[in-house]
Formats: sequence, structure tokens, C-alpha cells
Amino acid sequence: MMLTPQEVASHAFAKATLGGYNMAMVDEFLDELTEDYTTLYNDNAILKNKLKVLSDTIEEYRATDNAMRKTLLAAQQMADSIVNEAEKRKSQLVKDAEADAATRIAELKASVEAEEYRLQQAQQATAAYVQKLKALHGEEVDFLSRLDQLVPPQARQNDPSAEIEASVSASILAEEEQPEEPTQAVPAAAAPARDPMSDLDPDATRRFEDLQFGKDYEIN
Repeated sequence: MMLTPQEVASHAFAKATLGGYNMAMVDEFLDELTEDYTTLYNDNAILKNKLKVLSDTIEEYRATDNAMRKTLLAAQQMADSIVNEAEKRKSQLVKDAEADAATRIAELKASVEAEEYRLQQAQQATAAYVQKLKALHGEEVDFLSRLDQLVPPQARQNDPSAEIEASVSASILAEEEQPEEPTQAVPAAAAPARDPMSDLDPDATRRFEDLQFGKDYEIN
């Protein structure tokens, strides 16, 4: 343990009987030594205090550094966790979006195929209807072209229109040649009119009683 300046100054030496040191010189030397020792002691105390302050500061810095390291480590871990969670979330969102897109595409494809099938069926039905109309039109044209074949040959040779016209002309001439009665004039309209259809062949006209346009008939 280091002596203090007070201990050095108050230290007493025993007196020698023979051959001892000069007390005045020893006291003077001790005074100088005490002064130098006091300066050195004070400097040492100041240095110790500074060293303690520096040590405390270093410990404080070290504690702060450890805290900062821990904080940085925790922040890094939190950042890594956030990044990992974001990556997982992104992957899940991408998968969900791809699944939704695939489902939507499948639905659209099915809808397009259904519409194409309906269009094809409509085109086929329209084509079949047009063909049917063409066939019906051809049958009607063919039926109209064969209407004259429904009239018997005798009726075509003996045209009843000529007989009807001759009968009507004869009736008119007969009425004009009748003498007028002085007492009462009979108007021409009062004379019994002759039915022109009575001269037609009943068998020829009966064949057309049930004739309807647009029907298919079997021609004998």
C-alpha cells in the first residue's frame, strides 16, 4: 500500500548514539521528498479518478453497444420475419390469383363452347328449315305445274266455257226477239235465268270440291 504524504512527513526516526545521520540534513531531505511525493501522489490520484471515469464511460459505451447490438439483432430478426411473412403472403396471393384466373378461364371456355354449340345447332336448324322450305316450295311449284292434269281429258277437249258463253248469248237473243205485250211489260230481269253451271259435267266439277291449296295430293 502506498504511503500518504502525511505519513511520510510525520515519520520519526530513532536517534543513534554513535555514527548516526545529521538530523537537519535528514529533515531537509525528507521535506523535499515529501513535497515531490505529494505531487506524485496527487497526480496518481487524479489519474486514478480519470481512469475510473474512463472505465465507467467505457462500460457505459459497452452496455450501450450491447443494447444497440441487441436492438439491431431484434430489428434484423423482425425485418427477416416481416420479409418472410411478406414472401409467404405474396406466394399465397399469386397462387390464389392463378387459381382464380384458371377457374375464370375455364368458365369462359365452357361458356364459349356452349355458345358455339348453340350457334352450330341454330345454323343446322336454320339450314334444315331452309331445305324444308325449298322442298315445300318445289312441291308447290310442281303441284301448280300439274294442276291442268287434274282436269279429265274430256273436260279439256270439250271446254265448258264455250258452251256457257253460247248458252248465255242464245238466252239474250231469245229475250230480245220476244214481242212486247201491250197490257203489261215483263222486264228482262224477271225472266228465269239459266244456270250456266248446269251445262258442266257433274263428274268433272265434283273432283274439285275438296281441293285445298298447299296440300299434297296423289295424282291418279
